[in-house]
Amino acid sequence: MEDPDIPEHSPSLQMEKVSDEVLTALFDTAPVLHSYEGTRIVRLSRTLILKGGTGARPCEANILRLVAGAREREGSKTIPVPRVHRVLNVETENVFSGCKCLILMDFVDGTSIEQCWGDLSQAARVDVVSQVASMINALRSIALSQEQQQQPGPVDCKGCVARGYWFTDIGAGPFNSKKHLEAWFNRRLEISQKFHQAPETVPPFHFDKLVLTHLDISPRNLILGPDGKVWLIDWGDAGIYPDGFEIASLKARRFEAP
Repeated sequence: MEDPDIPEHSPSLQMEKVSDEVLTALFDTAPVLHSYEGTRIVRLSRTLILKGGTGARPCEANILRLVAGAREREGSKTIPVPRVHRVLNVETENVFSGCKCLILMDFVDGTSIEQCWGDLSQAARVDVVSQVASMINALRSIALSQEQQQQPGPVDCKGCVARGYWFTDIGAGPFNSKKHLEAWFNRRLEISQKFHQAPETVPPFHFDKLVLTHLDISPRNLILGPDGKVWLIDWGDAGIYPDGFEIASLKARRFEAP
């Protein structure tokens, strides 16, 4: 929810004039909203946040812009996501995850589903689930370029490793093709079968269609706004992955909330 002690941000024209150096300094001094495993989010104003650290990568901004622009490009149903204003301080040298940066984006006002689920009526819960299902369908329907359809992993960031539920704690890749991704999963399947962690009857992986995937749809990343709209945040693990990865990860984790 909004904090009355945080002043209104400058108009967008003035914000555009704020230098990268000033924003970098604010990242070290502004109030911290969230900090976890090397990623930090600070509140710059009532409407703006700055995300940075080892978990903030340009590919997150890339997919947010791709999702936000889908409706304008092809008339697809909108998915409520934070708007990205600027990506700065991109580093690619000696960065374990491939690259890192600072991302200036909108603050999403509301309460996480993780916090408010117990207080919602049955009708409100059904509405939340319906909105999330609609998001997943809309996300996988967004058109990708020919190059993107052949390049699994983080969006337009070939040096970044794939992260999320289906990968190791340190990530995997980068992957240069669907065949490369298949080979990685099939190698893990072979190891699992060797140690009797998977049935011998499980066939090798073969991926056909790649789609946009969030990979971390969870109650903490779903924000219920004052108007009842559900927003999807934290796209740090998102990317282009085989169709079905999203649903499979949701089923595998089985949250108490949707």
